[in-house]
Amino acid sequence: MAKGLRVQQRGEVTLKRRMQAIHVQHRPLRCTTLERRSRTHRGRTQTKCSLGTNTGSKAKKERQMLDANFPLDEEDRTFHLGARKGEISNRILSVGDASRAELLSQAFLRPFPNGDPVFNMVSSRGFSVTTGVVGESNTEVSIVTTLMGLANMDFVVREARAVIEGPMAIVRLGTCGALQPGTLGKILVPAEGCVLVHRNPDSFNQPANGSKTKPYLITSPVYPHADLCNRLITELQRTLPAGPDGIKCGINCTTDSFYSSQGRTGSAFDDRNEDLMERVMEEIPNAVSFEMETFQLLHLASCSKGSIAAAACAIGLAERANNKFMTPSQLVEMEEKAGKSAIEALVDFDLSLLD
Repeated sequence: MAKGLRVQQRGEVTLKRRMQAIHVQHRPLRCTTLERRSRTHRGRTQTKCSLGTNTGSKAKKERQMLDANFPLDEEDRTFHLGARKGEISNRILSVGDASRAELLSQAFLRPFPNGDPVFNMVSSRGFSVTTGVVGESNTEVSIVTTLMGLANMDFVVREARAVIEGPMAIVRLGTCGALQPGTLGKILVPAEGCVLVHRNPDSFNQPANGSKTKPYLITSPVYPHADLCNRLITELQRTLPAGPDGIKCGINCTTDSFYSSQGRTGSAFDDRNEDLMERVMEEIPNAVSFEMETFQLLHLASCSKGSIAAAACAIGLAERANNKFMTPSQLVEMEEKAGKSAIEALVDFDLSLLD
């Protein structure tokens, strides 16, 4: 367990701001092109971003991209994530929500031992990177917002890999739909793998009653890195209460839509998903969650030629069986607890296992 990793005290105003931010769209700052960490700044956090300069009512983007195969600008910054070498740690906590990244950064990341502040940037695409140190070991960790969906996770993993030297460890902490009864508010861990449930466009080219193909396909599972996942589970068990309020392991179902591929029905579209939830639970009885990113993370890690270890967990924000949601205050509490566990698992993970 990482020594010295503790939640910093935060005032009531900070908690209220976080609870309000759950329902407020995050808007990145307009500022000049990001610089590397500067030793002339001695505040706790140095905030920069890669949006270009703001000229009147229009933001003039000044980045010139140089390589159409893998776009980098003149400062060797990646196209979407906007980062370059030296700004992202080999140990990454991936979160989807910008306010969750801010909450965990303020709680756990400290300035660097040489006096450099906690590094923060926001790209023109809305991705953020916050890098600091944790624990008595002063281990560097980056908290990266990956936003939502398979494509955004693909941007983050591939572009982070391009600017990080050496092996990487990534843990995703997200929210999800809880599929098993009684799992609202639990931390759901895909220790048994993750499948992709995705829409099959070819099926919709035929009448619903005459289609010979299923409207939704379910892939074979991909799996987390065993050692990193076990460390994550161990830290979660230390942090969370034992019994019904703790964690539940199983298979995660990543989807390509929050609506159709997760079995949410409506009359505006021909989705043909009325029996999708029942089918998923019949084919995967130990399915514990619906979300939209983990499959791509684990899939890319498995294709990284041994250079990336990945694991994931998600907070059961909404229970599909009883149609209930966690309260904002419950979510904040679980974000801090699960975030602490995820960071400790990253710090304790031996990157040399990937050498």
